[in-house]
Amino acid sequence: MTPARSLPAATKRGAVIHGAVVLVALCPCSAHAAGWQWTASASPGYDTFVQRYALALEDTVESVSEYDLTLGAEGRTPDGARHGWRVQPRLSAGSERLRGQLDWEYVLRPDELAPVLRVAGSAQAVRYNDGTTYNLSSDHAEGSLSARWLLARGGTAAWEARASAATLRYADPSELEPRRDDWTAGFAAVSTAGAADRWRAGLKYGQRAYPDTTEIDRATLGLDVAWSHDPLAGPAWRFDGRSERRRVRVSAVRPSAWSHALDAEVSAPTGALRLVAAGLLESWRYDDEWGAYADQTRLETRATVRAGDVPGPLWELGAVRESLASHAAGESYRQWGVCGALERFGEALTLLLSLEAGRRDYDETGGDDPLGALYTDFTYVEVGLSLSWALTDRLRLDGMAQYLPESHAADEDDQSLGFGSFRLGYRF
Repeated sequence: MTPARSLPAATKRGAVIHGAVVLVALCPCSAHAAGWQWTASASPGYDTFVQRYALALEDTVESVSEYDLTLGAEGRTPDGARHGWRVQPRLSAGSERLRGQLDWEYVLRPDELAPVLRVAGSAQAVRYNDGTTYNLSSDHAEGSLSARWLLARGGTAAWEARASAATLRYADPSELEPRRDDWTAGFAAVSTAGAADRWRAGLKYGQRAYPDTTEIDRATLGLDVAWSHDPLAGPAWRFDGRSERRRVRVSAVRPSAWSHALDAEVSAPTGALRLVAAGLLESWRYDDEWGAYADQTRLETRATVRAGDVPGPLWELGAVRESLASHAAGESYRQWGVCGALERFGEALTLLLSLEAGRRDYDETGGDDPLGALYTDFTYVEVGLSLSWALTDRLRLDGMAQYLPESHAADEDDQSLGFGSFRLGYRF
């Protein structure tokens, strides 16, 4: 069986290759209506997704490819205005889908300090063409609205209030494409720009409703804290914590649960090098365990050595370890590997290369019968690339790619994941 690795939602079934090459024309307009500044863009592009996996011992390939043309514009008020606006409409017509989207944002900045009020909204509609090869292809529309209000500014701390709401509607709702409505409200104490350290402590409450399956409607109460110290020289650290209680309306359909997460990193200089230790701990605890709902704890640790300075090159070498302790049979595992990265930041070229190689062993392997195991042990390699390259003053190439092959104890479970996205932009 294939392992439960953390892959993008569209690629969880096996090997994936995704590529996109886009030519973008940006046209700064000289017209300034009431102080507004406008730009326009045209972006032809191509995307392809290919999935490879073993089905009944046969190599199986599924693919989705799409050509599209996206027309867009962006209007904004001048920087530093007391009332700041940004509007960004986009329309995309492709061989698989027709998409329209409108994003906007309003900012109130009464002085040179951080904005007092920030309100943002987004609306999107997607219509699938007849004969589309997408598996999930119900036409849908969605929208969201969020607000952030900074209260009692002054000194090194302030109060902050946040609220958000969102809705999603499908033309043909199903178990995998349900309609839903969300809202969340929260209150927090936060540091201001004048503070030596950055910190935040907040409380939030929210609800999610499913109009077609009200049994799984839920309410969430959460607490989050964050603290970071990042001086120009000397030791630095970062800490983020979250704890949430999720209560489901009908526990017999989906159990209520607690979830917790701790994310921390500490670094210190030693000569020309910098030592870094980082860890991430995640935990789920259900009121009742059954089916796919099993208590689990995941721990990820990383120890590396960094060298270099901006603009680069900067490099990093180290070791990583990950483990999952699950009450579900056959899902617990231990994973370890080595990692490295090379970075360069500059006006002409920004580049990031990363590499990780290791092995994952499951606690239950099925003995001498690989077919008796839920998941099989494997070795893996992850290679990543990200770049932004100014070819000329007006022409820029942006791209990213990743390749993740796995070699399993059971040959029929071997798989690989690869995807890439590239954009060539020209500014008039």
